[in-house]
Amino acid sequence: MISYRLKAPGFVKEFMRRLSYLLVVLAFLSGCGNKDKSSPDKTALSDTTSITHIYANQEPFKGWERYRYQNIVFIHPPNHLHQEKFEDFAKIFSTLARQTCVFLRKEPADSIVIYFYSGVGYGMSVTQKDTPFSDGNVIHFWFPSFFGPPIVKHLLPKWYDGEPKHKFLKDGIIALLDGSSQNYHEYTLKFIDSGTFIPLLRLSDDTTVNVDAERYQSAEAASFVDFVVYAYGIKQLKDLYSSNGSFAIEVERVFKMPLPQLEERWILFVKTFAGKKTPEKN
Repeated sequence: MISYRLKAPGFVKEFMRRLSYLLVVLAFLSGCGNKDKSSPDKTALSDTTSITHIYANQEPFKGWERYRYQNIVFIHPPNHLHQEKFEDFAKIFSTLARQTCVFLRKEPADSIVIYFYSGVGYGMSVTQKDTPFSDGNVIHFWFPSFFGPPIVKHLLPKWYDGEPKHKFLKDGIIALLDGSSQNYHEYTLKFIDSGTFIPLLRLSDDTTVNVDAERYQSAEAASFVDFVVYAYGIKQLKDLYSSNGSFAIEVERVFKMPLPQLEERWILFVKTFAGKKTPEKN
């Protein structure tokens, strides 16, 4: 089985390469739809005196400081290693949050609070989690990690408050919006050409899909999610996402066609658009 694990050797190097890419294109991304740079909502605030936050009275968060830029609020340990880049990172988080809300067709969040740990060991030891996550109130984040997944995990419950029966759909949304700039249609086409493609029915029952650890099943899932939203719309995706019946039956109900026919359309979409940006709908 092919597995693209995020924790494999070389991930840190790849992450830093993609981080550099994000910082280079940030001015363009954050400029889309924003006000003039002189507008007051872009003022960065750093308050190190008697701040309050949701975990202010809990160890080890006592004495942590606040940095705010636009709608992103970092709560962080003093003298954070990446403090000089907080503004850049906040712009990336803000842009990805906006893109996630556009994709889900929901109103943007007024503010997003991110507990920004100073390293992977620190974050894991405090949270007892392997990867950055949202606890429903705030995001817990540390490097190395792509910026997008914790943002999507934070916003998804505001789109649909519940866990989908077919987990691959959730992992697909998170992968698609992970901010890594990867083309998951290209991944899927490689799986098709190599004979390792996972059919939809098997993918829908696959309990090993894990967007935090692989880019095999979750890459296919991202491609499928993108296809559904492009070809049919976010309402149809949400209908399928929230369904409780067997996958084949729910597909026929939502799309008015049997599962094999929908899969054929997805594969044709992949073969058409792999290597290209998905075109805008007319």
